[in-house]
Amino acid sequence: RYFADFALYVRDGLVKCGFPLCPADFMASNPKWCQPLSVWKKHFTGWIHHPTPEAILRSLIFFDFRPLYGDESLGVELREYLMKNLKGQNLFLAHMASATMKNRPPLGFFRTFIVEKGGEHKDELNLKVRGIGPLVDIVRLLSLESGVSETSTLERIEAMKGRHPTIDTMGSELTQAFEFITLLRIHHQVEQIERGEAPDNFINPRTLSNLEKRILKESFQVISTVQDDIINQYGPGMVGG
Repeated sequence: RYFADFALYVRDGLVKCGFPLCPADFMASNPKWCQPLSVWKKHFTGWIHHPTPEAILRSLIFFDFRPLYGDESLGVELREYLMKNLKGQNLFLAHMASATMKNRPPLGFFRTFIVEKGGEHKDELNLKVRGIGPLVDIVRLLSLESGVSETSTLERIEAMKGRHPTIDTMGSELTQAFEFITLLRIHHQVEQIERGEAPDNFINPRTLSNLEKRILKESFQVISTVQDDIINQYGPGMVGG
C-alpha cells in the first residue's frame, strides 16, 4: 500500500510540473508496474525469450529503468540480471532492431525535408517521433548489444567507445545530432509557452535559419546512416528495412 500511495504522489507531482500522464499507463501508479524485484526479473525473462510486439514495446520502455532513491542495490541487481540474460539473445535483439526502424528520419532522397502532408501539423516536422525517438532507440539497441549498464543516451554513447564499432565510427556524430535536435526542440517549446500555447514537438522548417536547416539535415542523415547499418547487420528480411 505504501508504494502504491508513493507512486501516486510522485505521479501527481510530475503532472504539476508539466509532465503529461503516459497515455498507455506505463507508470508506477499502475499496480501492474509497481512490483517487487522477483516479478521484474520474471517480466524481463519472459520478454527476452518471447519477443512478441507487445514484449518488445515493454522492453523499449522498461529496460531504461534506473534507481532514483532508496536501496539502489535492487536496481543494480536487476540491471546485472538483465545484461546477463541478454547475452546471446540475437533473436530478441533482432526484433528490437526491427522496432527501431519503425520511424525513419524525415529526409528525402535529395536531402529535402519530408513534412506532414495534412492535418493539424501540415508542413511541419515531428522532432520527437522522427528525430530524437529513433536516435534514442538506436543507442539503446547498441548499448544492449555491448552490455553497458548506463541508461541515458549520452552516457551510453560515452560508455560504448571502444566497445562497439558503430560508436567508434559514428559516436561523435550521434552525440552532436542528439544535442542539436534536443536543443532545437526545447527552444521551440519555450517559445510556445511564452506565447501561451501548449508545447509540442512539431516545427515548421521554414521558421529555421539556413544554418539550422543544414545542421538538422545532417543530424537526420546521421540517424539514417546508423539505421541502415543496423539493417545490414541483422538483414533486411528480419529488420524490415
